[in-house]
Amino acid sequence: MNLLEARGYNGLSLAAVAERAGTTTAAIYRRFGSKSELVTRAVFRTDGDDVVAETEDLAADLETMIRWSVEKLSRPAALAAIAGLLGAPKPSRVERAADAASASLLVMERLDRAKALGEIRADVDTRVLAAMIDGPVLHAVLGGMAESIDDAWIKALVRIVLTGAAPDSDRTNRKPRKVSA
Repeated sequence: MNLLEARGYNGLSLAAVAERAGTTTAAIYRRFGSKSELVTRAVFRTDGDDVVAETEDLAADLETMIRWSVEKLSRPAALAAIAGLLGAPKPSRVERAADAASASLLVMERLDRAKALGEIRADVDTRVLAAMIDGPVLHAVLGGMAESIDDAWIKALVRIVLTGAAPDSDRTNRKPRKVSA
């Protein structure tokens, strides 16, 4: 990640990564099919116990996951990776977007479990709900506003997201309103 921060995505070469790692470029290619895959997996790791919080408090879990996302995305290596990956050819971007979606998938799975427990309405599309969380975080980070994200901002985001998804006895007897385009 130091090389990525120092050189930027476009200045990063797999030869330099291999040299720094004390291996060969061929060995790097055996493990990672491309520079974009290497960078995505190194910078946007989505495995491990710290990625998805799982307690009995959905709001606290979402706050934990948002903090994790902000911390990962606001690092210089992540910003360099995002800038470079956005400029990659479309097939590479699509492939890397699928990799990046794994974090959102973990959030959706947590939201699905919350839905099964009745913590959010059964009619809520968890893909949309996860996007309502991802969007503001990405907007703040890419807009250079990550330093303004504090506990109050995170709590407000979670409150807004969950207020629209919380079970509401008044809504259960009504038909959903149609939204016109």
